[in-house]
Amino acid sequence: MEEDDKNHQKEKEKKMKKLLALLAALLIAAPAFAADNLELSGDFYLKGWDVTNENGIKDNDSSFFEQRLRVESKFKANDNTYVVLRTDFAEGAWGDDFAYRHTNANNKELEVDRAYAVLDRDMFTLTVGLQHFDLGIAEVVDYSYTGAKLDLKFDGVTPTIFIAKENENGSLNDDDPNDDRNLYAVNVNFALAPFDSNLFFALVDDNGKATDASQWGLGFNIAGKLAMVDLVAELATFGGDNAAGTQAYLKASADVNEMISIGGELFYALGDKDQIASLSDDSSFNPFDSNTPIDGDVVAIDSVFMMGKGGVMGLTLFGEVRPMEALAFGAKLGYFTPEDDDLTLADSMTTFNAWVGYDVGPNTNVSLTYVFVSGELDAGYKDPEDWGTLQGKFVVKF
Repeated sequence: MEEDDKNHQKEKEKKMKKLLALLAALLIAAPAFAADNLELSGDFYLKGWDVTNENGIKDNDSSFFEQRLRVESKFKANDNTYVVLRTDFAEGAWGDDFAYRHTNANNKELEVDRAYAVLDRDMFTLTVGLQHFDLGIAEVVDYSYTGAKLDLKFDGVTPTIFIAKENENGSLNDDDPNDDRNLYAVNVNFALAPFDSNLFFALVDDNGKATDASQWGLGFNIAGKLAMVDLVAELATFGGDNAAGTQAYLKASADVNEMISIGGELFYALGDKDQIASLSDDSSFNPFDSNTPIDGDVVAIDSVFMMGKGGVMGLTLFGEVRPMEALAFGAKLGYFTPEDDDLTLADSMTTFNAWVGYDVGPNTNVSLTYVFVSGELDAGYKDPEDWGTLQGKFVVKF
């Protein structure tokens, strides 16, 4: 028995030595492999929130911390072909999505939101798999889809064709009750001096038994510099089954000097009982905080949707001061009213934000942002209250 134990121990030691040798070989080989075939990037954030009267509901308050580690890996097969994998690790709120030793079943240990292959050639680029796709200012379409994108390369013009499978509608069988929901989109990018321009069309074709509807969006977008002013403009319209809408956006900004920049935005959306403002579900376009370090965190409702079906007419003014390269301050004031008062309970909405950001070091930033929303609402809206959101954010990029 003692001899067997000794032999077993020797076998364990031999296996451990082999494992250590393998790990050492991988550590030695990894830098060379990474330099030639693998690129890594990503970020870590920690956000602290303090929200008062969220969505304008009295005493609907919350305060919490949340975190996320995001890693994007690019694996090169050759000079023209590569695969991208983007993964989010340990994303969630402290004490809710996470518990001691992660015993809480609600925690999100791992989420893959990009997994696609790219074939890049002289005349075209083909991207297939789980990928992000947007059109214009990321309002008409903005989401992660499983699909295929083809970019054609011509002198001065880049047509893009995108086809995505959104939903199999309950079965891989495509008989009428289970026919699929697909997205079809075409974007033509071209130079219209001094602007970079895009003309696009997207169609959501949903033939499932619960919906059986098709909706489309058509738009034109420009971005560029006119004299000292940076301009972004978009006009889009929607139609199809139970869908209508026309909306416009204009943003102008300029550097007054090396320290100060100013700008403004105009918003318009036609009120309609069948109004839609997007063909996808990601409302990341948010004028309330788009000038701040928390742009895209969606701390307040989108101006196009906040008036319900009443549409919107709005104006914002914003500015930024950068007294030193690492330090910046900013603020923004906005005012919005419905385009059609009869289709909404909202009479008007005033918004304000103020923020400060500081680069602690290269690729490391801390910021503090406050967003305030105040609405004038009809009596039919229950207990409207001013809505305030304070967020502190720590970001490390690599």
